Amino acid sequence: MPYEMVYKTAIPTLRAMIARKLIEDHGLTQEEVAKKLEITQAAVSYYVKGKRAMMLRLDDVDEIQYMTNEMADLLFKGEMSRKEFRRRITEACDCIRELKLLCELHKRLEPDVDDEDCHACDETLKKRVKLMI
Repeated sequence: MPYEMVYKTAIPTLRAMIARKLIEDHGLTQEEVAKKLEITQAAVSYYVKGKRAMMLRLDDVDEIQYMTNEMADLLFKGEMSRKEFRRRITEACDCIRELKLLCELHKRLEPDVDDEDCHACDETLKKRVKLMI
């Protein structure tokens, strides 16, 4: 479930945060943002209007705010490759799991999960670290 939750909630939330930053702080159009994020203009519109990426709130998490702001700034300047963008999105997703920011959502989606005994994110992070070494 952790990877599915990351794919369905964390990644869209990160994209939405970056899209809003590119529009609000850098004055890009939705079309320009769509090209930079390699998504559709319609997806950007949904992100900006708050019609998508609503299950996970990360705006008040300093670590995530810093990461998305930095990604938006680098994308705006054209100083980040697609490969680097994917790497940084993965790092942000790992941070979300490490900070246990998916736990509450996981509990809502799977009420039988014992949040005291759930280590789903811990286990997948440990495996990822082993692969990276």
